[in-house]
Amino acid sequence: MVDQMSFSDLEAFAKECIAADRYPNDRHTFTMFRCDNGGVVPFELTVEHHTGSKKENFRGEILGVCSECGSKQRVFSFTGAHRKPLRVERPVCQCGHNEFLVGECERFEGDEGLTGFFDEGVVVGKCARCGQNRALVYTD
Repeated sequence: MVDQMSFSDLEAFAKECIAADRYPNDRHTFTMFRCDNGGVVPFELTVEHHTGSKKENFRGEILGVCSECGSKQRVFSFTGAHRKPLRVERPVCQCGHNEFLVGECERFEGDEGLTGFFDEGVVVGKCARCGQNRALVYTD
């Protein structure tokens, strides 16, 4: 089972990745990805980059295999029917493990207390074995 400390550490890391502290008037939301059957669990990931994808502006899908039940599911998607698959990555931690707890932080512009438009985001992972955090993809 995953402890709450893992979530707060991963959330802090995600906010650091998109420099949330430089945007105090913006709203920053953090969400852990969940298996439809097992809840918040580590996933073995496949990151599929589609046409138009750049390091700072991901286009594509992240697919995951649940470490608990083995189901395959779409963990994250930022693409469209007009985009075509280009390349596939299978993230592996420096420790050699390939399962990650996965979360997303998004920044929404704030203007005098009103929620604005999506500005940027990051999908992050925490290695289920050693706990190392890493940015998986950035969205803009």
